[in-house]
Amino acid sequence: MNRSSRSLNSINNAAVSIGSALITFALHFIMRTVFIRTLAAEYLGLGGLFSNILSFLSLAELGVAHAINFALYKPLRNGDTEKINSLMKLYRRFYNVIGVVILVLGFSLTPFLQFLIKDMPEDIPNIRLYYMMYVFNSASSYFFTYKRSLIVCDQKEYISTIEMLCVSIITTIVRIVLLLRTHDYFLYLLVSMISTLIGNVSISFIAGRMYPFIRDKDAAELAAEEKKRIWSDIRALILHKIGTVVVFSTDNLIISRYVGLVGVGLYSNYTMIINGIRKLIIRLIVSSTASVGNLIASGDKERCHEVMYHMIFACVWLYGFSAICFFCLLPNFIVLWIGERYLLSAGTLAAAVASFYITGMRQIVMVFKEAAGIFRPDRYKSIVESIANIAFSIPLAIKFGIAGVILGTILSTVLVCFWVESYVFFRNFFGGGTRRYLLFQLKYALFNLLLCGATYLICSLIRGMGIAPFIGRFLICMVFPNAVYYLLFRRTAHFAYFLGILKKILKRIK
Repeated sequence: MNRSSRSLNSINNAAVSIGSALITFALHFIMRTVFIRTLAAEYLGLGGLFSNILSFLSLAELGVAHAINFALYKPLRNGDTEKINSLMKLYRRFYNVIGVVILVLGFSLTPFLQFLIKDMPEDIPNIRLYYMMYVFNSASSYFFTYKRSLIVCDQKEYISTIEMLCVSIITTIVRIVLLLRTHDYFLYLLVSMISTLIGNVSISFIAGRMYPFIRDKDAAELAAEEKKRIWSDIRALILHKIGTVVVFSTDNLIISRYVGLVGVGLYSNYTMIINGIRKLIIRLIVSSTASVGNLIASGDKERCHEVMYHMIFACVWLYGFSAICFFCLLPNFIVLWIGERYLLSAGTLAAAVASFYITGMRQIVMVFKEAAGIFRPDRYKSIVESIANIAFSIPLAIKFGIAGVILGTILSTVLVCFWVESYVFFRNFFGGGTRRYLLFQLKYALFNLLLCGATYLICSLIRGMGIAPFIGRFLICMVFPNAVYYLLFRRTAHFAYFLGILKKILKRIK
């Protein structure tokens, strides 16, 4: 596939992903508002806690998706349908087993929920039933949905995104109506379970129509050498998966244990907004993953190096601008949205924003590393990361509460992940260049910190927490940081690269 085709596919995927993410975020925001108005704050904490528990159970996935996706890039590029079908057969077998394992392990944890919640709420009936519904919903997501990866790896992620958006819109509308009429959490969860099953079946049908050859049940088994290589990648990805889950899925567990379920609920209001923007940016990045994989398969490392730094600069701007908006606007927004009693401390907000930025700046290296299939060299990094995260987070949670938990995650990320991941990728793919990358990141992190401070000082000139002050601060955040970026970087190669992409989009629309 040539460079133009890769760019157009990335543009299609990115355009649909942006639109879908914005609509999804709006739906989640409306859903959360209705949820807060109709159910107690403990229910918010319950949902966050259960989601984190199920993130641990997702360790059963073992990184199968990443390993199979990497194996799919080359046969898709070459049109090797026989090889694709063999890989999908293996994929289906893996995911059916994984779904059953999650179901069994999840149900087996039901009697021990009281050890994960500081004060078990007595006014919420059927907590264990709700948990089991969460487990079933998570396990069922592994059946049929493996076919979604084939569409994504073929650089047609926009098709999968549109399907998920349609299911999400219908599901959200039904859940809102049910909550407003019944205030029943059971029905809320039941609708989620049904929508997951419908989504899985529909994407399976779509994939079958797009790639009819995958319906062949007599597909040949992969060669023993190929299976051995995939298993080797999966074993390495197990360790990566452990680190990811422990670092990013223990926050609510630790908050629930040392702060309480209400603390989880309060924090979840902030994370819903922050993660909404995070998902929007990640969708932009992930929409280019298949194109990056295709570019890497072409063997043009010089072009890979150039594109990677362009993408890092885009992340610096997007994550930096978003972090500034969060720090300057979130407190005022929370007060207007649900009231002052749902506010968290300024220290907690600063920690959450810092975590958002630091985690985001890892994404591009992770995309290239995954697309290049570099899984094994840093497989033990995640074990060290997990130990460091728990060692930092628990004592800091006892002393500083929610802010301490987030700070523990930041420390483990900076001291372990950030430099190890970049060192492994640059050494194994480019043969060096880690120092330049780290200095690039440090320079722009300091720049964004100063820009955030300047924006906050300007916003602080506006007093009050009403609608008018919020609008004033919002306009400052929209104009000032972006104007500074434009004036300072408009003549750089990075800016020219994305200006070229914008022109392609406008030309395509015209």
